[in-house]
Amino acid sequence: MNARLAVLLLLTLSACGSSGSPYSDYYVVSFDPARAELPPAGRAALSYATRDADRGAPRAVAVKGYVSVDGSGRELSEQRMKVVADALVEAGVPRSIIHLTPQPTPATEFARLGNGVVVQIERGDPVVAAPAPVPVDE
Repeated sequence: MNARLAVLLLLTLSACGSSGSPYSDYYVVSFDPARAELPPAGRAALSYATRDADRGAPRAVAVKGYVSVDGSGRELSEQRMKVVADALVEAGVPRSIIHLTPQPTPATEFARLGNGVVVQIERGDPVVAAPAPVPVDE
């Protein structure tokens, strides 16, 4: 599936959600290996994410970068997350709702996912866990 079709599908699905029900839109911003500068494909995905985050009033925007469980790649991942967060702020998203979240990932998954940063735009009411049942004395 090409990137434009995937983004179009995500945008279509996001339009179907109701305002009170929690839901998220996801965008993967890819980077070249060992670099924190955005290549054209990464710029395109980030452009879609900033437009979506600027529409309406998202509850939160999580920017997730992958790091190996042993901590390697953390500095590069943090640089990439900052690049994405700065672009979101520049597009008008309040910095106060942007959360940078390093994602520790096993080595095999890190080799596959490590050059991407996921932007998760959260909308609707937050999910609240149900209260624990109260014990009944018999």
